[in-house]
Amino acid sequence: MGCFVFFISPPARAPNPAPRRGGGGPAPAAPPLRASTGRRGEDPTAARLVSDLLRDSEEFTRYWNDMAVEPLQSTRKQLNHPQAGSLDVQCDVVLSTTTGHRMVIFRPQPGSTTAESFAFLGVLGTQAFTT
Repeated sequence: MGCFVFFISPPARAPNPAPRRGGGGPAPAAPPLRASTGRRGEDPTAARLVSDLLRDSEEFTRYWNDMAVEPLQSTRKQLNHPQAGSLDVQCDVVLSTTTGHRMVIFRPQPGSTTAESFAFLGVLGTQAFTT
């Protein structure tokens, strides 16, 4: 579902910098989706997702037509958080081969200020705000 929202809903892109091939953004979303649909075989839900994206997003269609197949395991990402600003993270994906579930882990890039930003968000998350 996240892939669909990213390509179809412009507000879903707000936390992400401008898309680019080879380093985060939508281009790397197509190869893992292609790998996932291949693993699932004749899964009607996966087929419908791809069909809807091909119908509704010219951008997704361009990436899908590249024919790249690559399971997503680890990639560097830049995220824009509304309170913490730019976050430079390593995104690791752990796939359970028995359930098909994925666990996504965001780690700060070494040498970046992201660890401090995560600490800030940890404090911010404990605050109670009243209006």
